[in-house]
Amino acid sequence: MVQNQTPKSGKDIERKAIDSFGILGSFYDARRDQIVKHHQINSRIQSSEFFSSSPFCTIEKGPIDEHVNLLRLIGIQNELRLNLLLDITKRVGIAAVLNYSRRIDEFTRFFYYSKITRQERGQLVEESENSQATDATHLISTIDFGIDFIAVLQLPSEKKVSKNIDEILNKIRHILLTDHDNPLVLTNDEEHLLEKLVHITTYSNISSLMAISNLSDLLCCLARMKTMVNHCHPLTYYLQSRASHITFPILSNELSEQIERYILQFRTPIKYLEASLNQHMPEYLYGHLQDRIYQARQHCLLLKDDYIQATKRIRQLLLTSNGTQLDIQQFDFGEKNVTLKTSIEQLMKEIANIEDIVRYDTNIESPSDHETTTETDSLSEMSNNLVTTDSAVEISSSSSSLSSETNPIPQKPVVPRSNEVYNVLLLGETGVGKSLFVNAFMNYLTYDRFDQAESDKTAVLIPVSFQMTVGENAEEKTIEFGDSDNENFRQHGQSVTQHCKTYVFHLDDGSKLCLIDTPAINQDNHNLEEIFQYIQHYTHINAICFLLKPNLSRLNPFVRSCLTQLFDYLGVNISQRLTFCFTNTRPTFFTPGNTAPLLNSLFDSLPSENIPFNSENTFCFDSEAFRYLVARNQGLSFHPKEKSNYELSWSTSLNESHRLINYIRTKLTPYSLTTGWKSIKHAQFQINHLIRPLVETVRNTLRNITLWNIESPNQSIELRPIVIHRPIYLCLSCPPKIIKVGNFGIIADVPHDIRRACCTSCQCSPNKHIPIDYLLDYKLLNRPSTKQISELKDQLAILRDACIEFAYFLRHVACCTKQNELLVQLIRMIEQETYICRRSETNYLNVQLVKELVQWKQRYEERTSNIISKDEHGNLNVIYQWIESMRELPMMNEQLNAIGKSQEILMKQHEIQPMQI
Repeated sequence: MVQNQTPKSGKDIERKAIDSFGILGSFYDARRDQIVKHHQINSRIQSSEFFSSSPFCTIEKGPIDEHVNLLRLIGIQNELRLNLLLDITKRVGIAAVLNYSRRIDEFTRFFYYSKITRQERGQLVEESENSQATDATHLISTIDFGIDFIAVLQLPSEKKVSKNIDEILNKIRHILLTDHDNPLVLTNDEEHLLEKLVHITTYSNISSLMAISNLSDLLCCLARMKTMVNHCHPLTYYLQSRASHITFPILSNELSEQIERYILQFRTPIKYLEASLNQHMPEYLYGHLQDRIYQARQHCLLLKDDYIQATKRIRQLLLTSNGTQLDIQQFDFGEKNVTLKTSIEQLMKEIANIEDIVRYDTNIESPSDHETTTETDSLSEMSNNLVTTDSAVEISSSSSSLSSETNPIPQKPVVPRSNEVYNVLLLGETGVGKSLFVNAFMNYLTYDRFDQAESDKTAVLIPVSFQMTVGENAEEKTIEFGDSDNENFRQHGQSVTQHCKTYVFHLDDGSKLCLIDTPAINQDNHNLEEIFQYIQHYTHINAICFLLKPNLSRLNPFVRSCLTQLFDYLGVNISQRLTFCFTNTRPTFFTPGNTAPLLNSLFDSLPSENIPFNSENTFCFDSEAFRYLVARNQGLSFHPKEKSNYELSWSTSLNESHRLINYIRTKLTPYSLTTGWKSIKHAQFQINHLIRPLVETVRNTLRNITLWNIESPNQSIELRPIVIHRPIYLCLSCPPKIIKVGNFGIIADVPHDIRRACCTSCQCSPNKHIPIDYLLDYKLLNRPSTKQISELKDQLAILRDACIEFAYFLRHVACCTKQNELLVQLIRMIEQETYICRRSETNYLNVQLVKELVQWKQRYEERTSNIISKDEHGNLNVIYQWIESMRELPMMNEQLNAIGKSQEILMKQHEIQPMQI
């Protein structure tokens, strides 16, 4: 037994308590700056001292550049700052300020407060036989407790208001520094001014403070906390070195600061650009700027990718240095910095130009503008401040004697060496481990060896939650890792993936591997419908991977149902692109086990012949190694024998992943989803996209006929479809907005956003909203329609016949709806025109349009009744001919092109690329 009493040796260190769950005697891994959970030694409190230290309080104004270091501002030590920036240490508590996602500009304030209330010093007793139980480098021997928070405040952009709020903030700071126990009292006028704060986000070592979004509430809570010293959380850990055999990298202060400056000079502007594009641009995602905004977003993704590749090498070097003294020669950031800097500068200028155009278009300038600094001015200033050519930031031969043989940080080329895109659809029932498979697959592509994966931070794309048995006492632990979005990751036994998502991996040759993760398929077909809707926007599929468990006693009926519907939708030829991936195969010695004969029996019973199922298209994985890596990240320890088993799982699965990729690349040809096949289900989806363009074309054709007959044959109205860049809805309950196009009243498309089951634009229920694929604008042309009146009437007859064919097909062949969707849209259209007639003073054109629509509807219903009574039509080839003929109509084609572009953009938003900064 070894007894220690918090010695002060050169190996003892001090760390900000990012994770506030440490106690005296907790193990601490200084390499990753994390508490090793579930492990601690016997300890007792040697002394507990209450004292009233002088508080520290400061206010930092935005905008920030690479010279303003928020982590340094809040007192985080050099090594911990670096680990946080490199994403080695999880950003929790007050360190989560790094994840602040809103734009930081000159109206942003960082209000930081810190106060120590007591200190606990421990007497640590570590059993010598447990010294090898964990890889921890230190023990927590002393803890400072207190209050530590930073509030990020966004002030209004009016200079007078922001100046008054700054005065109140300085008053608050002065009162807090005096450290009186009396509650801080503000006047009613001051309270009213603080209510004008646009946004407030708080980060703290105390979780209750982080839930507060109001400054007055924060100050009240702070006053209460100051009187409850026993309830304060750890603020600083003093760490005692454990044993000499445990090593970790040692950086000089100079090198640590140079690496930090290198990271910040790129990270700060990229975060700013991200926030600008995500926070300020969405409202302009339709209109004449949409393409420029979309291109800017793609450019920003490439910049992030370059930055991540650069920091990845630094992280790997730090984590694999085995305790050696690192020096500047091992870090060569090379001349490629210039390229990245130039790209950032260009994008900064582009965003500034876009915002300048927005300001001009919306006429936001007013006589008081001389008192208001606009966002564009702020962005221009940021463009100058964020990206510098400060030679002190670059680690190059000008600041030290670098070895000429040092390899520069690799960067992905902007233009890939290969344009190949491999789309792989993943299918499986609940619990088979699709999400775990995707997570593990990412790590197989990231690391070549198990020790590399173990030494680095485990990559997690989809949040995971699972039970794991650890230790000699077989204790069961719940492991949670990753940030949840809409995924159901805490519900064991339920599907984690709730919606289709595509995970894009960049392979070594520059090609892309796109894994399409899907909701689990069970007895109902709802998820299959969603999957078919999702993949119809792809040009091709390279492979369909069925994920299955080995050694099943019986097959889930979903397999038969899924295969049958796949063939119905994609055709039987898709069977040649099937692959079968078995999960958790270590117990069956990496074989399919009893599941193989069950599959063979199923394939023999299906009408589709020659479904390949052999060693070439069968792959056996075991994702337990990924669970092990996640558990290690959470600080759990394992017996060496357990580790060797996980290493075997890793190496086998790694080889299988490479074999799967090679099989898809070399043995499978892309299966086109745009040409060469027909199916009832595919035709159904195609028709659904035609419904709105069809009825809008009917209405606008009738408008132009009405103009010709009543007002002027030398005028016409042209539809102007607008591509959308985000999911939008139309509200059926809100009063419609009527615009005038010539003498025609037209109900404008007013886009609504629905987020988290609530409309952000109105108070109406979400079920009163309908999604749309594009917006419509209108233009009055002082020239006649390109078609004669007789041609317009002929076009109406063709549109009517197409609507009849499509309605019959949907109801009686596809059997997908109980109501005539085309008729529903037509009736809604008549109701809209009737509303215009009641609300508009000059409505003679709309009155006539209502008559024309009613007559057209009557002829449509008559013809539909005749077809149903004769039980004719519905031939699949004829339906596809009608679909193509509709695409050839110019007015239809423009709307369908807008739908296609909108879907392409929205699909990009479902793509997730493994890059976080």
